[in-house]
Amino acid sequence: MRARAQITLFPFLSVLLSTMGILSFLAVTFLLVSSPELNLPPPRKPIEVRWVGAPAYVRPVLVECLKDHVRIHVPNSAEPRRFSREGLTREARRVRELELKGLEQLGPVVEREQLKRQMKQWLRGEGGMRDSLTMAFDQIEEDNASGRAGNRDEVYHPVLLVYPDGVDTYDLVSYLIETTTRLPIGLEPMLKGWSLPYIGKRA
Repeated sequence: MRARAQITLFPFLSVLLSTMGILSFLAVTFLLVSSPELNLPPPRKPIEVRWVGAPAYVRPVLVECLKDHVRIHVPNSAEPRRFSREGLTREARRVRELELKGLEQLGPVVEREQLKRQMKQWLRGEGGMRDSLTMAFDQIEEDNASGRAGNRDEVYHPVLLVYPDGVDTYDLVSYLIETTTRLPIGLEPMLKGWSLPYIGKRA
């Protein structure tokens, strides 16, 4: 009886699997390079914020209005300050209460600047508002006033950077600034994925 030769498929399968692995790698690489339709996160795009038409001595204070918080890049500060939207809502409620109090005491036809001065006095005396966004802008306004009197070469004004999911936050921030300060406001619409490449760059 003749012995049968044993045949193994191991070398064939090994070569086949290796070939399939290489082809799969090339296919994935090709898709990643050539197909922009893949749902990949967009690269962060740095932008430059300029206040067009502002005097040369005006510097922007960048205020990022996001979905659940605000980041304000305070002049001469290494890190931005963060304020939650929940906290801003409480601030706005308190500012509105003081606004109504001022109208009641000073009369409904009171000049807006007189009402703001009265509200500032009340706000500065409230301990709960000490670390608020409202008082951060009050400090910037005070610094601007003393700086110009001392012949400083620059003043600061807020530029609100509004992201698509931060419109409600923007409404709160703009209300607080317009109701309690005389600072003019700049506005810059932002897109998702945009980032800030600098802090404190000249306008």
